[in-house]
Amino acid sequence: MKRTALALLTLCLTAATVVAKVDARPDVGERAKGSAKVVLATVTDVEAAFGENAYGDRLILSQVTMRVEETMKGPHEAAVVVTLEGGTVGDLTLKVSDMPTLEKGKRAVLFLNSAPGGGYVPHGRGSGVVEVDATDRGVEEDLTVDNIRTAVKAAQAGGDR
Repeated sequence: MKRTALALLTLCLTAATVVAKVDARPDVGERAKGSAKVVLATVTDVEAAFGENAYGDRLILSQVTMRVEETMKGPHEAAVVVTLEGGTVGDLTLKVSDMPTLEKGKRAVLFLNSAPGGGYVPHGRGSGVVEVDATDRGVEEDLTVDNIRTAVKAAQAGGDR
């Protein structure tokens, strides 16, 4: 009986460890090093339509237009258009588990790479978007805009691209 209980406890602890590691987002410095551009921006418009992702899958893609408040890395642009998988077309909604849903008025720090057809895509998919509230604190991550700004500067000083 003791062996069975010990084996069950070991299995549960192992499973909990695996889940915790799968959900962990990359370090902010790693995200900054891997991205071509890092901006703090506010969503001004969202247009969803059917399209194809990089793998040829037909799905709903949202073109999110954002007004850039601050550029932390890369050349400054007044606005960027970011393509996110997911959105609503008519009465059909696609929610992608590892991608954020950005609506008009929301603010976020975005770690971006150029998209093949123009515009940008988040570096690392959903981990490339850190939604922030009115006090500049991360909504789903324990980060502030100041934390991110400091990490991006440190990553740039470390010789990233």
